Amino acid sequence: MKNSNLSLGIKRLPYSRMLKSEMADFVEKTIGIFEAHDPESVMVNPMFNLLLAKTSDIKLLRLSFGIDTERLRENKLKAEMMLQISAFKLKVRMLTRSNLALDLHVVQNAINSHLRLLNKCRNDKELNQKIAGFHDLMLTNLELQESIIEFDLSTEVEKIVVAYTNLTDASQKRVKLLSKRPAIDTKAITKGMVKAIDNLFKAIEVSHLVSTVNETGEEINFVPLIDELNQLSEMYHRSISIRDANNKRKAMQEEESSKEDTPDANGLTVDDDSGVASVSSFRATDAPAGSISDIELPTDSDNDESDKSIDHEKPFELG
Repeated sequence: MKNSNLSLGIKRLPYSRMLKSEMADFVEKTIGIFEAHDPESVMVNPMFNLLLAKTSDIKLLRLSFGIDTERLRENKLKAEMMLQISAFKLKVRMLTRSNLALDLHVVQNAINSHLRLLNKCRNDKELNQKIAGFHDLMLTNLELQESIIEFDLSTEVEKIVVAYTNLTDASQKRVKLLSKRPAIDTKAITKGMVKAIDNLFKAIEVSHLVSTVNETGEEINFVPLIDELNQLSEMYHRSISIRDANNKRKAMQEEESSKEDTPDANGLTVDDDSGVASVSSFRATDAPAGSISDIELPTDSDNDESDKSIDHEKPFELG
């Protein structure tokens, strides 16, 4: 006799939105629920065995390497190197106050070629190449070596070289340690688990529709098993929805916070907590639409006089 309740099915989860730990836990609980009911169905059990074969992959999804301490150490060494470079550039700048610019032109050319605007580097690789270029120049340019010795800059340069060497050693050590990590494609593992779970659920649903029998010839009631699996899916679906809602709310709060920090059309930024308004820089081109006629633009003679008093700033350099 066929089951009259043909609408009973197992709810599927949005697996692509699940965390690795959630997927591992969901598979474990699904296996536990199935083993507790033990339907002994010739149609369902082969699909369950395929899922059971994924047990070893669950341990891989649990695997967490934690904080990359070598990366933290590398960042610390890079910060120390940048400080040494800043100290070297500052001393050269101070020397230009008391010496002719021509006397330091070799050193300044080296700085402009390799140590200028390091904060503009797009990544650590580009930064390392700039420092390496300065190091190579120090080894090959005799005129630069003589200038470094003449102006007593050897100590500062040596500190830069030591800091760069330490950073390079730390980077090589990190690469070596990362190479020893097991090559795990968690996306492929998760995809295999999703396929095994879906095949098991389909087998249970089909077996429920055709009212299969067990090895002893008795009809198997899949309703309790389906109800429990549905309850498990509902719990995980609720957790995923809550996490998505929290992430969305956090993103909206960050967006609103960035808007509050943006000056309004009058050049005022209001602090909601204190009620204090701070005036930001205001230019004639920042005037609201329709109010440009109220602004008195300077004449050519005014521009000539103002240009004489303006001290044009030099391009910013990382000090």
